[in-house]
Amino acid sequence: MRRFRKPIIGTLVVLALALYLRMGPVPADLLSTTDVQPSITVLDRRGERLYEARTERGTRGTWLPPEALPPVVVSATLAAEDHRFQSHIGIDPVAISRAFWRNLREWRVAEGGSTISQQVVALADARAGRRPGRTIVGKMREAVLAIRLEHRLTKKEILARYLAFAPYGNQVEGIARASAYYFGVAPADLTPAQAAYLAALPQRPGRFNPRREFARAQPRQHRILRRMADEGWIDTATLQVALTERLAISASEPESIAPHWVRRALAQPTQPTQPTLARSSSARPTSLTTTLDARLQRTVLGIVRAQRPMLDAHHARQVSVVVLDNRTQEWLAWVTDGSDIDGAMTPRQPGSALKPFTYAAAFERGWHPGRVLADVPSTFPTAEPGILYSPRNYDGRFRGPLRARLALAGSENVPAVALASDIGVPAVADTLRRAGITTLAQTAAHYGLGLTLGNAEVRLDELTQAYSLFAAPQKAPGAVVGAKGTGRLFSDTTAYWITDILSDPEARRYVFGEGGSLDFPFAVAAKTGTSQAYHDNWTIGYTRDVTVGVWVGNLDRTPLRFSTGVTGAGPVFHDVMLAAVESVRGSLPLFDETAIRDRPDNLREVSLCAESGLMAGAACPARVREHLPHDAGDLTCTWHHATDRGVLTVYPAEYRGWAAPGTQHSAPASARASEGKPRTTFSITSPPSGATYLIDPTLRQEFQSVPLRAQGGIGRVDWSSNGRPIGTTLGDRPLPWPLTRGTHTLTAVDANGRKVQSVVVIK
Repeated sequence: MRRFRKPIIGTLVVLALALYLRMGPVPADLLSTTDVQPSITVLDRRGERLYEARTERGTRGTWLPPEALPPVVVSATLAAEDHRFQSHIGIDPVAISRAFWRNLREWRVAEGGSTISQQVVALADARAGRRPGRTIVGKMREAVLAIRLEHRLTKKEILARYLAFAPYGNQVEGIARASAYYFGVAPADLTPAQAAYLAALPQRPGRFNPRREFARAQPRQHRILRRMADEGWIDTATLQVALTERLAISASEPESIAPHWVRRALAQPTQPTQPTLARSSSARPTSLTTTLDARLQRTVLGIVRAQRPMLDAHHARQVSVVVLDNRTQEWLAWVTDGSDIDGAMTPRQPGSALKPFTYAAAFERGWHPGRVLADVPSTFPTAEPGILYSPRNYDGRFRGPLRARLALAGSENVPAVALASDIGVPAVADTLRRAGITTLAQTAAHYGLGLTLGNAEVRLDELTQAYSLFAAPQKAPGAVVGAKGTGRLFSDTTAYWITDILSDPEARRYVFGEGGSLDFPFAVAAKTGTSQAYHDNWTIGYTRDVTVGVWVGNLDRTPLRFSTGVTGAGPVFHDVMLAAVESVRGSLPLFDETAIRDRPDNLREVSLCAESGLMAGAACPARVREHLPHDAGDLTCTWHHATDRGVLTVYPAEYRGWAAPGTQHSAPASARASEGKPRTTFSITSPPSGATYLIDPTLRQEFQSVPLRAQGGIGRVDWSSNGRPIGTTLGDRPLPWPLTRGTHTLTAVDANGRKVQSVVVIK
């Protein structure tokens, strides 16, 4: 036995070495398919491709399971790379010998003789960051791992890995993505000529780039086709057709129509109202089906670009548009033109676009559209001692008593501030936060009464969603169920009133006229907004079906030129709203007078005095119809009285200074007893001494004024500022004094020579 010991040991050693070579360890990623990272295709709601996100390596690819490999792809790949693949054990001795003699002649590694199994190892090494290099040792390691790979996987599984890893140029990885990228078809639909052309690319994907020089890979394609015929994988007739087939490379992918939306979808794929993740049969994410409507998105892009000359005239470089489905709360369009920054999610000041939420908060607290607000020169205290806030309307006019309907529809500033002062700024801030506005990071005191005029920054998408709550009230994002247990932010009554006002063209006509961008052949509730110093302008509105939000401005905060929500964002809003409604309904509801919201049953129609907002009396010269709750007060108007000389209007005290010359009005009864008595105290009532006023940058300079008033004076009162004459007042009629920065000593002198002074600061 001793003489057989060495041969037996040698045999066992050889056998053990063979077993080790065949069954030894391999890197885990070589066997796992989790490393096959397909790119994620972002789709619109109908399955149209919006964008293909590349993998972490910057490539685009799709996993194709072994059982789904088309025969034409398999035969073309084997003919190109390894026609003895089905018979070898991971390495091809014939190919190795050929490569050895060539490398020996050239004294370098000019040819590797690699099989597909070896290439799978090399591709996996590259993906994992292992770089053995093109050395003898590296090729030996590659061969050993290829043998072990063949022991653990089937031929189809190895081939599937190669066809998923192989590079096809232009950051395209894998046959599944390459067939779609270059020929616009699935792998199963490739012709032999197309399959052979693609099989030629992995050898030199940079050199054989179809988009740069299509013909460069054709000689190799023809060799592959002939190899396929030699191996019996295609017949002679098929070969002849394939050799003469004229291939057409698909056009390069167009620019994404929704780049900002795609980024948002990929960053937040599982959040509410966001796209949902779809998975392939191999349990790998391959697509995101989003809510976006690609057809509407293209239309919105076309509208924005058609409006570009107008926007350029206003020096507006950026515009953002969003369209929301009110029923599902799904985004249908999402456009930011002119910037890589997503303007729809960038906080900016909305101006008057916040006013409806002040009125909504008031309506929830007992107000109604018929109640009167004072649109008169007014001052309000601020959080800073000694500083008063004196709001002005956009056109510089004061309209006296103004019903809430007209005040909101006409977007008057003074009544909105008065209303916010009445209900409290915390109530306004709370309403906005509960409506989904997340950018109000400061306290209500920080924003002050200017919050109702839009001095806080908000996002277009959040404000648009907040408006949609008026169209279909529901539990607001993150809202707590209310005391009544409804879970809604706004009652049906409040939502109806806000919607009815914002869609009432008659109510806004006195300010905006008619025939503008807010007029539609069907009901649309809309509101505009312009921020301080004309940096931003907005228009947001809704129908039963959709809510549209438009922001126009410059993300670098460069001011616009003479642009407001009506002239800047308004025209874009008008065209987008028409397109959105047509997209959702299938056709435009021309001349459809159906209201956006049904009137709640708890409202009754009443006749109000158009001026006082109280129940119309016999002497009221003008009346309006309004829908108020059944339990609303039935106080009859006491402002108007019939006399032999006509109607006598007795305004409350707060309106006496506003009343135009010639208007008949008298003081309340308590004041009439003192009529005719000399006034012994002469003083300036406006502006009060020590007051500080801030110039409002949202208004034109000619509209920045403070009313000069004095009481107790005899006859005419002459006014001067720092010694320079200003003008004269008589009686209760105020004198408008334009604001200019600085410290001013105002002097009033009556007909008896009495003099009083008031020192104010204008900043």
